[in-house]
Amino acid sequence: MKRTELYIVGLLMIAIAPFARGDWRIEGETGVLYQSNLSNSDRSADRQGDWAWTAEARLANGFQLSRDLRLTLTGDFRSFVWGQFCGFDEVDAGLSATVRYRFGLGSEAPWISLAERIGDNQFREDFRSGWDESVRLRGGLALSPRLALEAGYTFENVATAGDFWDQQGHRADLRLSFALTPSWQIGAGYSYRNGDVFSYAVPPRPDIARIAPVRPAVPTFGRNPFYNAYRFSGRTHAISAFAACNLTRYLAFKLSYEYSQTSHDPLRYENHLVKASLAFAY
Repeated sequence: MKRTELYIVGLLMIAIAPFARGDWRIEGETGVLYQSNLSNSDRSADRQGDWAWTAEARLANGFQLSRDLRLTLTGDFRSFVWGQFCGFDEVDAGLSATVRYRFGLGSEAPWISLAERIGDNQFREDFRSGWDESVRLRGGLALSPRLALEAGYTFENVATAGDFWDQQGHRADLRLSFALTPSWQIGAGYSYRNGDVFSYAVPPRPDIARIAPVRPAVPTFGRNPFYNAYRFSGRTHAISAFAACNLTRYLAFKLSYEYSQTSHDPLRYENHLVKASLAFAY
């Protein structure tokens, strides 16, 4: 079903392009990120941090359906290459459609959007590979010429060849951004997610096994000793901060930090994520 839906969206993009005046846009971003607790473990001995090189590219075509209604069709590509734990290396390609409605004229008018994305994820550890789908509802408004507020809800669904690595999750987020100058922007955000998560730990962990299915001897973190993987429904609270600087008309530098805490009694773990990247848009 997911493959059929992806082909339908792709055919829709091809079919619309010759008959509608669109605005093509090319975007890309590349950089490095650090995650302090890639194993999602509550025991210091089991915590594993790692750096990754990330890259993504998007080709989008926007169509003004009416004065206030806009449709954007996008094809995207993303990749993650981890320094030590290469089992998480990932290549992801997808297609998405976004409908956006603006309540009035001008850049400060409130807006709302609805988007769906369907993608194909390929990991170095093939048992993680599969199809993912997300539906995103988002809105925003300008509180002043420099201050803007955005909020959104996202439903995520990942389907793999085996049931164990399937994931579903609901996420709500709030973001406040402020333009210091025409070139500099800063902001902060908060998000809450409720859904499937994975935790990795060296056995025995009967405390986690009581609340979660287990997959023994996962090779991601090495073979001496093996880690077990546990899947359970967790609640994640995260706070974040970011800064962005326009270096040229088409190039920007971005820096962000996120602290998150995930819990499902008796398990509770923390994570720190830092990302620095260069973004291009034309």
